[in-house]
Amino acid sequence: MKWYQKQREIIVEVTSLLFIILFAYAGLTKLLEGHLFYDNIRNSPVLRGKAIASLASWAVPLSELAVALLLILKKTRLRGLYGAAVLMLLFTGYTVAILFFAPYKPCSCGGIISLLSWEQHLLLNLILLLLALLAILLSPKHKNNTWNKIHQGP
Repeated sequence: MKWYQKQREIIVEVTSLLFIILFAYAGLTKLLEGHLFYDNIRNSPVLRGKAIASLASWAVPLSELAVALLLILKKTRLRGLYGAAVLMLLFTGYTVAILFFAPYKPCSCGGIISLLSWEQHLLLNLILLLLALLAILLSPKHKNNTWNKIHQGP
């Protein structure tokens, strides 16, 4: 196996492991402390209402756990990376909405993330989004993998 292929696989594996840990922890925490997550969504200045809170309090953690499961198996890893990118895009959009459009900034994150300011949270989300996109591009099964086309030669 060539050096660049090995490095590419390592980046995809490490990124997948990072997202597995992140989403499994976040999803399980949200399900185990469901009433807190529901209350946080319901009191959010961006997402308001019982219907949205009810839907999101189940959809978000179940989506996080589903993405974590997809990332575990190599056969479904690319789908999991796409899922991770979509979730990070949604979380980044929510963070932007809180930062720039909300009348107040709630404190609704748990764990280590709660130590971050909203600006730091946005930066972390952007880094994770870019990491997910990089892993998709470097994934061996990605159809438009320009990395493979460049290094295949004539």
